[in-house]
Amino acid sequence: MNTRQLGEAYILHSRSYRDTSLIVDLLGRVEGRYSVVVRGARSEKSRLRGRLQPFTPLLVGATGRGELKTATTIDFADSTAAISGEPLFLGLYINELLYRLLGKYDPMPALFDDYRALLDVLVRDEDSTAYIRLFELRLLQALGYGINVQFDAGDGQPVVADGRYRFVVNEGFYRTERAGDDIYPGAELHAIEAGNLRAVDARRLRRLTRNSLAELLGDKPLKSRALFQARSRESSGGAAG
Repeated sequence: MNTRQLGEAYILHSRSYRDTSLIVDLLGRVEGRYSVVVRGARSEKSRLRGRLQPFTPLLVGATGRGELKTATTIDFADSTAAISGEPLFLGLYINELLYRLLGKYDPMPALFDDYRALLDVLVRDEDSTAYIRLFELRLLQALGYGINVQFDAGDGQPVVADGRYRFVVNEGFYRTERAGDDIYPGAELHAIEAGNLRAVDARRLRRLTRNSLAELLGDKPLKSRALFQARSRESSGGAAG
């Protein structure tokens, strides 16, 4: 059997397996996304019982020849990120994106660092929307579907600040004379390129990343989005979210 040394990882998700075990889905710095069986983790005497929650940073050793490894060692690198309220749903949303879109054993150390930084923002419960959008853009880039905001997809000319552009998924931005909520000012595309997402209209930015990710996610809805919408309806007294 192949044994992996202890590696940094965050828990994305866990689910019951057999009588007392768990399958834990992880984002590792070296391994990328992968899954391990943690035997006996749900037994009453296990030191791990109730501790393998999303956002928990671990040092993990595992063994096995197949894709699903068996954990041999689990050490807690730090305390679980204390995320609550709306940031919790945002974190669960990001975890679900990573679980759904990342291939197994495809290392992305830069994305791992971006994820760690995002958790710090969610813990502080800051205005995290811009950070979520930035992470989505970097995830698309890491997957090979980065959005080119520098050049016109039609003629290859640089985007100009006073121009207007329409977005086509998997193609890019085309200059247009049309106006509308779905048209992006060139100045906003410059702001996206500079990472200054607070200078971009939040609705347009959300539409940009959502439509791009939808192409990769397919028809299966996101569970985290449904949970957030249900919570929003409850908090607004049943109004549509």
